[in-house]
Amino acid sequence: MLLTVRQARTEDVPVLADLYDRAYRGGYSASFDRYGPIKPGDFWWVQTEKELLLLEVNHEPAGMVIIGRRDGALVAEEVIADLSAARDEQTFVQRLGAYLLAHFRRERAERLLLRTTETNPLGLSVARSLDLGFTNLLAVTTFRPRSRHVVRAPEGYAIRKAAPADMPELVRIYRECYPAAPEPAEVEDLIRRSEVRAWVTERDKYMVGFLLAEAHAGGFGDLIIGVREAHRRRGLGRALATPAMNFFHGKQIPAVGLYWGMDGLPQAYYRGLGFTTERVYLFFEKSI
Repeated sequence: MLLTVRQARTEDVPVLADLYDRAYRGGYSASFDRYGPIKPGDFWWVQTEKELLLLEVNHEPAGMVIIGRRDGALVAEEVIADLSAARDEQTFVQRLGAYLLAHFRRERAERLLLRTTETNPLGLSVARSLDLGFTNLLAVTTFRPRSRHVVRAPEGYAIRKAAPADMPELVRIYRECYPAAPEPAEVEDLIRRSEVRAWVTERDKYMVGFLLAEAHAGGFGDLIIGVREAHRRRGLGRALATPAMNFFHGKQIPAVGLYWGMDGLPQAYYRGLGFTTERVYLFFEKSI
């Protein structure tokens, strides 16, 4: 069996799009940050941002590797192949693993990082052949709003649309809830965009939470929510999500929720809103 790995060319894109669609069958793609089928035009964008490699078995297209970066580190984001033409899958896996190891070393990477879905046998086999250690997982949950609902705040609270004057306090809450937060001017610029909506919740005119909703060009919506510790577990998160889901319903797009590992807070939040797990990305690595 001859395995060849080369840079993908424009004429390879239709084959790669077909391979990708057969592997994922739609849904959310972390590599493309899109929801739904990945089309040839999406690959042309990826080629400008990431390294797109074609895998050939005996001179016939058989798979792909997408290499990008996460927090500045090189990551093999996708390892996909149709091995029906490979008579010896073990040899294929070993040779592909050896190529990835050599490639990361040529790039002077300190670690070899691999991301794969838990349902991708090739990705799991490559991780095992290279003796990579499991480090984390990213769960993708989705929900498609099918109707509009009336927004009802818990007793004693009020929900309204955010205004530019709310930005300093909104960012303070953001920083209380997350390790990093943008500057007030950045958030103010964000909520001015036509694809973004923002709401805040108050008690006695004192802001205690916020929600930002963005309708991405990739065909999905996502949420950033923050509620002060003293006001959690009172139904504010669910209430704040209602106008966001109405927004996504009007756009006819699904909402996508991502969370890392076994982070119980977002996991419980998304489950309570009716989100279901669509796929799970696993992360493996080792020092090289």
